[in-house]
Amino acid sequence: MATFQAQVEGLTGLSIGTSPTTSELSQFLKDGVADVINKCIIINPRDRENFSRESAEQTSNGFNPGSNDIISVLREDGTNNQWYPCRKENIGLQYRVTDTSSLHYASKYSPVYMISQNRNIHVYPEPSASGNDTFKVLYVNYDAEETDGTDLQHDSTGIKWFPDDKIYLVIMYASIQSLQNAMSAKLLPDDISFPSIPSSLSLSSVPSVPTISDNNVSFSSTAPTYSGPTVVPNFGDAENWISVEEDPEMLAGRIQTINSQINEFQAKVQDAVQSFNKENVEYQAQLQVAIQNAQLSQSDDAQKLQKYSAEISSYQNDNQSKIAKFNADLQSYTSEVSSKLQDYSAKIQKAITDYGWMESRAKLLMAKYEGAFAAMVGAQPKAQAAPQQVRR
Repeated sequence: MATFQAQVEGLTGLSIGTSPTTSELSQFLKDGVADVINKCIIINPRDRENFSRESAEQTSNGFNPGSNDIISVLREDGTNNQWYPCRKENIGLQYRVTDTSSLHYASKYSPVYMISQNRNIHVYPEPSASGNDTFKVLYVNYDAEETDGTDLQHDSTGIKWFPDDKIYLVIMYASIQSLQNAMSAKLLPDDISFPSIPSSLSLSSVPSVPTISDNNVSFSSTAPTYSGPTVVPNFGDAENWISVEEDPEMLAGRIQTINSQINEFQAKVQDAVQSFNKENVEYQAQLQVAIQNAQLSQSDDAQKLQKYSAEISSYQNDNQSKIAKFNADLQSYTSEVSSKLQDYSAKIQKAITDYGWMESRAKLLMAKYEGAFAAMVGAQPKAQAAPQQVRR
C-alpha cells in the first residue's frame, strides 16, 4: 500500500519536503485523525465505539488515557475478569465514596470513577495489584498510531484504532492542510538584482585656443633720408666777366674759383652719399631683422595652430571613443535589465499560476471533504413522528 505521503502528493501535486516538510505532514495526519473523529461523533454519537481503545488493566489510580472522551470504566470485583461498570462521580466526593456510612459509598459491585486534573482516572474502591481488583478504561482514542503501534508518521500506511473506511478522509484533510501550507509559503520572488548603472560620461577638456600674433613688420628705426650740401657754386659773376666785362684774366681766375667750389661741392655730395649709404645699410639690416622676426613669429603661429588642430583632433577622437563606449555600456545595461525584468515577470506569473492552481485544488478537496460528512448526516435515520390521533 502506498504511504500516506505518496497519497497526499498524488492528490495535491506537491513534492513534500519543504512546504510542507515531512514533519508537518505527519502533524497534519494526526490533526486529521482528530478532526474526522470529532465530526463523525457530532454527526452520530454512537460512532464513538468505532474510534475506541481499551487500556490495559490498571493496578493503581492516576491512569491518563490521553482523551477527554471516556466511553466506560470497568472494575474487577475481586474475581478475575468479572467486570462491573463504574459510574462517574465528581472528584469532590473522593472521600465520601470510601465512607461506608455515606450514601455515596462505592463498593466493588458498584464502583465509581472520577477524573482529576490532567485527565487522570481514579477508581473506587481503589485498585490493587493483587486480588483481581484492577480496572480498565474504554475511551475515544485521539493518539494516532500506525497499525504496528508506532507513532503515526508521513510514511505510515495505516491507522490503528481507526476504521479503515474513514482513512481516506484523514488523507484528504492532510492534503488540504498541505496545500494551504504551500500557498502560505508561495511568496512572490524577490531575488531580482539589477546590474550597476554605467558611470556618468566624463568628456575630455576642450583645448585652449592659442594666441596668434598680428605678424606686422615693425621696428623702432626710421628710414634714412639723403641730406646733400645746401651751398652750390655760383656762376653768375663768371657770366658777367664773359659777356659784359670780357676780361679773360678775371674770367680765368673766376673759373679757377668756380672749379674749386665745384670740387668742394662734389666732395660734400660724396660725403652725404656715403653717410646716406651707411645709414641705409643699417636701416636695411634692421628691416631684414624685423622681417625675419615677423616670419619667425608667423612660423611660431603656424606651429601653434598645427598643435591646436592636433589637440582638437585628439579631443574629438577621445570623446567619440568615450561616447561610443558609454553608449555600448548603456545598451548592455538596458539589455540586461530588460532580460532580468522578463525573467522576474515569468517567475511572478508562475507563482501566481501555481498559487491559483493550489487554491482551486484545495477548494475542490475541501468540498469533497465536507461533502463526505454531509453525506453521513443525510444517511442518518430520521426519528419517526408520533402518530396523530384521529378525532371522531
